[in-house]
Amino acid sequence: MYESHVVIKEVKTDWSKGLIIITGILWVTLLVAGFTILEQEEFTPVAATQTLASFPPQSTIPRVLSKPTLLIFVHPYCPCSRASLHELDQLLVATQNKLSVIIVFTIPDGIEPGWQEGDLWKLATTMRGVRVICDEGGVEAQRFGVKGSGHTLLYATSGKLLFSGGITPSRGHEGDNSGRSAIVSFILNGHALVNHTPVFGCSLL
Repeated sequence: MYESHVVIKEVKTDWSKGLIIITGILWVTLLVAGFTILEQEEFTPVAATQTLASFPPQSTIPRVLSKPTLLIFVHPYCPCSRASLHELDQLLVATQNKLSVIIVFTIPDGIEPGWQEGDLWKLATTMRGVRVICDEGGVEAQRFGVKGSGHTLLYATSGKLLFSGGITPSRGHEGDNSGRSAIVSFILNGHALVNHTPVFGCSLL
């Protein structure tokens, strides 16, 4: 009887250890899978779109003819776009006030007045040297052919499109990136190595 009790106890102990090991393996697997999904999302851009080669004449967005015009389209509640606005702030310093900058907030149809005035709106309206406008129903976004929050367009004084894309290295992250560098190079040097970069942000609509 004593030996049987010992055997049963040993079997239960081995089973408990096995369960702990299996649980640990499953936990690590889920953890790795979660990080993989997050990393994929971080570096997955908005689907590429065909932007217009020149500033659309039917647009109601005011354009200053004496300076290149930079537009950045933003969804008021896209968490990724805070990084885009911070990068824009760095860009303004680097280009030495040689740009006319307009932040365009896309407002879906049927939204009550003032809905857009969240943290991103407050950040944008406190930035020096920029204009902030609302794009009701995403009409202007459609005119310019943009779909992702953070999509930035640079136009020459002639209205020619010089750059189209994002100005962050990945979704919601700040730091050196080819989009910001390209715009600065266009303004200061008249040319850049790239004229298009991926857009990392939420859908505008």
